[in-house]
Amino acid sequence: MTNNLLPFFIAALILFPIALGIYFSIEKQKILTRCKLTNSRELQNIYGTTVTDKGFLNWNLEFNTFDVLINDNSIFLFVKAYGFIPIRITNLLFSRSDVNHTKKPTLLREYKINHDSVQFVYYPRHLMNRSRKVTLQKLRPDEVSMFENLLNGKSRRSY
Repeated sequence: MTNNLLPFFIAALILFPIALGIYFSIEKQKILTRCKLTNSRELQNIYGTTVTDKGFLNWNLEFNTFDVLINDNSIFLFVKAYGFIPIRITNLLFSRSDVNHTKKPTLLREYKINHDSVQFVYYPRHLMNRSRKVTLQKLRPDEVSMFENLLNGKSRRSY
């Protein structure tokens, strides 16, 4: 009986990430067609890390590549694992005053801008008062100044 299930289990292990990648690729295209504005900016293949606080002495570190869509009131982070497989879409909203052109927004709580990186802190709904920190690294000076101009006075800033 176990020998008969092993090929199905192996096939499921191979097909599930492929199906997940196709699903998030389709979702990304839907978001780009529905939520992209005329003055939106896109950044492709930004390296970064994601640190998720899961409790006392329990956290998760992920090295990812991001595609970023920047609107006037929100930032879409399209997280890609291994540099090409889309695995998650996050919409960070600056304020609840304007929720147009967003999809399932999460409020951006804090941000920190360095000379070549930007860190976002938010609290996803499924983590119950636990934070997630996304750091976009190796940014050019013009990209850092774009984030500074966009986020200036719109959310709490951590130092």
